[in-house]
Amino acid sequence: MWYNKHIFTHFYKDIIFIVRDFMFELLSPAGSMESLKAGIQNGADAIYLGGSSFGARASATNFDNDELIEAVKYAKLRNVNIFVTVNTSIKETEVEELISYTDFLYKIGVDAIILSDIGVAEVLRKRYPNMELHASTQISAHSLNDVLELKKVGFNRVVLARELSIEEIKEICDNVDIDIEVFIHGAICISYSGQCLMSSMLGDRSGNRGRCAQPCRQSYKLINKTTGKIIDVNGNYLLSPKDLCSIENIEKILDTGVKSLKIEGRMKRPEYVAVVTSRYRKTIDNYINNKITDDKKALKEDLEAIFNRKFTSGYLMSKNGSDIINLDKPNNVGVKVGEVLSFNSKKNKLKIKLSGKLSKGDGINLGGGSIGRIIKNGEIFDFGVAGEIIEIDFVKNIKSNTPVYKTSDKLLVDNANKSFIEGIENKKINLKCEIFIKVGEKAKFILENIEVYSDEKIEKANDKEAKIDKIIEKLCKTGGTPYKFVFDNIFVDKDVFVPVSVLNNLRRKAIEKYEEYKLDFSSKRIIYSYKNFSYLKDKKVFNGKITLKVHKNSQLDKILENPDISEYIREIYTEDFTLLEEYYNKFKTIGINLVYSALGVIRNEEYSILEKYLSKINNEIFNKVQISTWGSKNFFKSKFGAKKFNIDTYFNIYNSYSLRFFEKYFDAEDITISQEINKFEIKSLLNKSKEKNANVDMIIYGHTRAMLTEYCAMGVLTKDCHKDRRCAECARSDYILKDMENREFRLFQDIFCRTEIRNHITLDLRENINEIFELGVDRVRLDFTYEDSDMVYRILKECVEYLKYSKKFNYKNVFKGHYINSVN
Repeated sequence: MWYNKHIFTHFYKDIIFIVRDFMFELLSPAGSMESLKAGIQNGADAIYLGGSSFGARASATNFDNDELIEAVKYAKLRNVNIFVTVNTSIKETEVEELISYTDFLYKIGVDAIILSDIGVAEVLRKRYPNMELHASTQISAHSLNDVLELKKVGFNRVVLARELSIEEIKEICDNVDIDIEVFIHGAICISYSGQCLMSSMLGDRSGNRGRCAQPCRQSYKLINKTTGKIIDVNGNYLLSPKDLCSIENIEKILDTGVKSLKIEGRMKRPEYVAVVTSRYRKTIDNYINNKITDDKKALKEDLEAIFNRKFTSGYLMSKNGSDIINLDKPNNVGVKVGEVLSFNSKKNKLKIKLSGKLSKGDGINLGGGSIGRIIKNGEIFDFGVAGEIIEIDFVKNIKSNTPVYKTSDKLLVDNANKSFIEGIENKKINLKCEIFIKVGEKAKFILENIEVYSDEKIEKANDKEAKIDKIIEKLCKTGGTPYKFVFDNIFVDKDVFVPVSVLNNLRRKAIEKYEEYKLDFSSKRIIYSYKNFSYLKDKKVFNGKITLKVHKNSQLDKILENPDISEYIREIYTEDFTLLEEYYNKFKTIGINLVYSALGVIRNEEYSILEKYLSKINNEIFNKVQISTWGSKNFFKSKFGAKKFNIDTYFNIYNSYSLRFFEKYFDAEDITISQEINKFEIKSLLNKSKEKNANVDMIIYGHTRAMLTEYCAMGVLTKDCHKDRRCAECARSDYILKDMENREFRLFQDIFCRTEIRNHITLDLRENINEIFELGVDRVRLDFTYEDSDMVYRILKECVEYLKYSKKFNYKNVFKGHYINSVN
C-alpha cells in the first residue's frame, strides 16, 4: 500500500521538522572545537575560524589540521559552511608553505578562504576554480568602487570596513552581484582594518600578521601642542572603542540586502559564542518570518551580561566620537546591578541595594571571585532582584555609593554551556526518505537518493497485519544524529514481518553512506598549477633615484628656490590639491613631475566631492596618480584619463605575487613595498621579481602613519563634534596623543575630517641607501608630514650629497623600523 507524505505527516507531525530557507547567513566565530559546536547548535549558518598559521588572530586557540578535519565534518553534516581565515600579509618565503596549507583546506572541503593578500588571492583564484574567496576586512574595502574592483579580480564576497553606515552598505548591495558581509557584533578596531601599523611600529607585533598588541586599549593624554595644555576628556582610554551591538537595529541592517552578518569573537569563550549567536538567530528568524522581536531589551541584557566594553550601535548607525569610545575602561564592563550601601568590617559583610538581578555564583567588579551566599534579612537565598537590599560575604571595605557591576552571569553561562554539550542536536536537518518492504525481497531504504538494502529477505508475518506507523517510528529514531527523516514514499506489504534489528541496520547503513557522500570531496576539488608566473614585457621607465611625498605643497617652496638637486628626482608626490596646478607647472619647468597622491580612504559619497574639487584642475596633471584604495584606479582612469599609477605602501605589498598583480591589473609604473619587511625579505621578494617593469619604491624617511581612523580624537573636545566640518578649535591647533611612556603621536586630519595618527619617532634609513639599492630597490622615498620647507630641503639635500659625494650623515641611534628586525 502507498502512503502519501502529506497523509503521513498527519499521523507523525512530531517527526517532521521545517528547515529554514536561508535568506541571510549568520556567521559565527570559533577559536576552538567547543566554540564551533556552540555556534552551530545555537543557529549559525556558517563558521569562520583560523588554522594554526596565516590567520589574523594568531593569539586565538585556533585549529590544527586534525581539528580542522573534525570541524569540517561536524559542520558539513549539519549543512553549515566553514570559512578559514588566511588573512595576513604573506612574505615571499612563506608562499610555498601557504599554498601547501590552502591545498589541504581545499581537499578537506572548506567552503571559502578569507584573504587579505592580493597576490595570494590571484594565485588561489586560478588554483581552486570551485572554491569561494572572500576579501577580508583587512583588505580595507570602504566604497562601492572598492567592491566592484575586488569583484573584478575574482572575489566572491567582500567583508566591508566596519566604518560604513547602513546607507552606504545599501548603496553597495544595490549595485553589486556578489555577497556582502558586515560585522554586527563584537570588538571594533579604531583604525581602518589593514591600515594600522601602530602595534608594528612600537614592537615586532603586527596587526597585518595577526599579532596586534592592541595599543588602542592603552591609556593616552590628549595635548594641544599649540598651547601645551592637556585636554580633560573625563577618561584615559582615548582610542579604546566600545563593542558593537546591533540587536536593536538588525532589521535595518537586513534591509540593506547584505548576505552575511558577522559576529566578531574568535578569541572569546564558547559560552559567549552560544549566547550571542542564539540572540541574533532569534532576531533574524523573526525578520524572515515577518515577526516583531518584542523582547530586544532582554536580548540586549543577555549580550551585555556575557561580555561588553559598553555597547555602541557604531558607524552602522552613523555614530562617532563619544558614541564610539569607552574612555573609562578597555575591558569587560559588565551590567550594573546596584550600589554599595555600607561595609561591616566586624562581620565582613557588604550591603548592596540592587537595581538588577544578582545570583549565587555570579561575578562582580569589586573583586573577590564569585558571589557566595546572598543574605536577605538574615536568611540565605540563591538570588536577589531589583529593589531588594542584600548582604554578601566580603573581606575588604568598599565605599558607599560605589556602583556594582555583574561581570559574569552563572545562570546565563550554565544555560549556554548546556546548549552544545555532547549529544545535543538543536540543529536538525530534514532528509528525504523512501521505504520499500515486500515479502520475499530485501527491504530497500532510500535516503536522499542513496539506496541501502537489508541483509536478509523479508518474511511473511504469521497472523497479524504490519503496523506501518510502528515501522516508520522505528526507522525515524535518529536521536544522537543531526537528522530528521521526512518520508516521500512508503510502500509496505500488509503482511510483512520486519524485525527491529533490520530497521536499525537500514537506518545505520543509510546514514553511514549519506555521510560518506557528504564528506567525499575527492572528485569535486581539482587543483590547478600556480607556477605560471610572468611579468608583462615592456620598457621600464626611469623615475629617478629619490622621490618624496609631502602633506602640503608649501613644504616644497625651498626646493623651488634651489632646483640644483633635481638630477636625482623625477617625481614628487603631494596629498595637497590646493594650488596643485600652480605647483605642477613650476616643477615642470625644472624637470620634475608633481603627482597627486589620493586619499587613503574614499567613501561612496566622497568620490563625487573629490571629483568636484579636482575637475577644476588641468587633467594633464592626473596622467599619473598615486593611489591607496582599490576603487581609485577606475575613478581616476574614467574621470580624469589617468594612464599610470603609483601604488602606495598602504596596500601592504609583501611578496612578488602582489607586485605582479599591480603591474598587470593596475597599470603600475611604481610600487611602494610594505614598511614591515626586513632587508632579507626585500631581497627575496626582488630576486623573484627581476623581470618586473614597474619601479619598486621603498620609504626610508618619515613619521610613519600608524593609524588611519574615522574617529576624531580631537572631537572629544566637544560633546557635539560634527564630521561634516572641522570645528574652529581643531582647525586652529595641532594635537598629539601622549602614552604612558611619554611617546608623542601627532594627529592630522584630511578634508573629510578623517584622522591620521603618526608614529612618535622618525624612521630614518638614509645611511642605508646604497645597501637598499643593492637589494634591488629602484627608488627610495622620503615622506614628510609636519616638516617645514627648510627642513624638507635640508633632508633631501643630505641624501643627494650622500649619493653624489658619499658625504656622511651627522646622526646616531636612529629608528630603522623593520629594516633590520622584521615583524612576526
